[in-house]
Amino acid sequence: MVGMGELQGKKIVVTGGAGFIGFHLCKKLSELTSNLTIYDNLSSGKMENVKDVPKAKLVKGDILDLKKLNSLEKADLIYHLAAQVVVPYSMENPIIDFDTNAKGTLHVLEKARKDDSKVVFASSAAVYGNSTVFPTPESYGFHPFSCYGLSKVVGEEYCDMYRSQYGLDIVITRFANVYGLRCHGVIHDFLDKLTANPGKLEIIGTGLQSRDFVHVSDVVNALVTMGSEDSANGQVYNLGYGTTITIIDLAKMMLKILGLEKKTFVTTTGVSWQGDVTEIWFDNSKARKELNWNPTVSLEESIKEVIADRKLSK
Repeated sequence: MVGMGELQGKKIVVTGGAGFIGFHLCKKLSELTSNLTIYDNLSSGKMENVKDVPKAKLVKGDILDLKKLNSLEKADLIYHLAAQVVVPYSMENPIIDFDTNAKGTLHVLEKARKDDSKVVFASSAAVYGNSTVFPTPESYGFHPFSCYGLSKVVGEEYCDMYRSQYGLDIVITRFANVYGLRCHGVIHDFLDKLTANPGKLEIIGTGLQSRDFVHVSDVVNALVTMGSEDSANGQVYNLGYGTTITIIDLAKMMLKILGLEKKTFVTTTGVSWQGDVTEIWFDNSKARKELNWNPTVSLEESIKEVIADRKLSK
């Protein structure tokens, strides 16, 4: 992997390291450094994820607690993944969403300014809102359609300010729909529903909303490169597979893999949640070119992996 050696021995902090993406990232980072700290309030992160990265040190804390953040050992590199990521929740609780995603990011940047740390900030496709350009490039600009998307825009703007005014090395990455083992997204939601009732699968919305699904292992490879390569500093990167699939076609793919395509009745609610966007489809050419990044895990391959893991864990 490009630049892996550059992280050897670095003091690294991962906010939200007990979460889904955080776990997979920390597992990889623990192979590269013996000085890895997970900073997580465990509101959505899980202790089992921490325990499965035994080389990492856990500090239980909130990114809204600046005093505790600043009490951490000086960091060379901070991966800022901690966030409130549920769109419907952000629409019902915009103040909490703003505090976590905007103010929390500001606190992390203050910690980085104090330590002169490099920062890799996890943003989201939600900053694009309902894009009119597909595949959507980084240059499309901000058009958030939800409070969550707006709070991520604010986080990005603070990152840009701290880069330009304080000289911090900062990389911004916008995630499409990241999935894989230990995730609790739409794939696992469908499996939960089918486990409870294999004869019926209800899809929220029309089912025609589409998403760009990228596997967490591919995302982790990119994040490690971003953290280690100086050429990534000051850049913004889309991390998506570069294709899109409708949710109803995703459901059909899963049913076929499970052998339920002729046994399950698929319905839709017709109405989605407030703030939901209709399509996510990333132009990932910048990451491919500049990071030498090549997402390799196909959606169908990973669904089979998730299903197999579900069966083995029963």
